[in-house]
Amino acid sequence: MRNKVLVISLEKRFEKFEKGVKKSALEILKILKKDKIAVEIYLAGDRLMKKLNKEYRGKDKAANVLSFVEPESFPHPETKKKFLGEIYLNVANRTNRTDKTDMNFLLIHALLHLLGYTHKKKSDRIKMEKKENHVYHLFRHRNFAN
Repeated sequence: MRNKVLVISLEKRFEKFEKGVKKSALEILKILKKDKIAVEIYLAGDRLMKKLNKEYRGKDKAANVLSFVEPESFPHPETKKKFLGEIYLNVANRTNRTDKTDMNFLLIHALLHLLGYTHKKKSDRIKMEKKENHVYHLFRHRNFAN
């Protein structure tokens, strides 16, 4: 069964990123060998990302990406897909970014959070970074090969 990714632009100017973000998210889930997963991705700008970051993390700056895990993820009764949660991706000012702020890297980071990875403890951070880098390498390799 396939995964379901819903991408919603919260500002009209971000609509041009929707197809690419959806395609990337589906590819990342495939690399992670995840199936029957549903996730919502919201494309936002600096103002909203700053507001959300302050409200939920106590940080007064715009975040690159935020993940909100669905507390009790039950399969949808019709699609049977497990809803993982929501991702808010800051797509404002997408120029001059390094690999670590590349939208695809941020998607990998956010999806790993939804799948239970954290970086609160050093050991967890090392595990998550290793997984991020591995998935990012595979993602880039697959997309350059096509």
